Amino acid sequence: MSRSKSPDVRIGNANGAAESAAPVVYEGRAPRVPTGLKRVGREVWRNVWSAGNGAYSPETDRNIILRYCELHDRRAALLAAVSNDGLMTVGSTGQPAVHPAMRYVESTERELRAIETVIGFTPEARMRLGIVAAEARRVAAGPEDF
Repeated sequence: MSRSKSPDVRIGNANGAAESAAPVVYEGRAPRVPTGLKRVGREVWRNVWSAGNGAYSPETDRNIILRYCELHDRRAALLAAVSNDGLMTVGSTGQPAVHPAMRYVESTERELRAIETVIGFTPEARMRLGIVAAEARRVAAGPEDF
């Protein structure tokens, strides 16, 4: 069975570019930087809201973006400790060992990658979100528009 396609409809394809950016859900100013964030987290907060270009809603997306920024602050503090103390340390039996904070750096980076995927900060995630946005626009438009 063959599906007919209107020349105006683009279907997502992993080998091609996704349709345009996600729909704008918020057109106001970015929310104020939360008071608990440190330097790195504040910078990330501003960058995320700026890069989002209206794709994030302060009401629904604020907490996940805050969590993302807090994780960046945590990562920066852990890396500063490793930088201050050195990557290697002496283990419990005198053997060379990697700084114990590196275990937390790795787990923090896993959490960051998970959030980056959700908020569209990887090429694959942006492509998927673009496809989803294109499908949402098609459904919202209704069949009479095609």
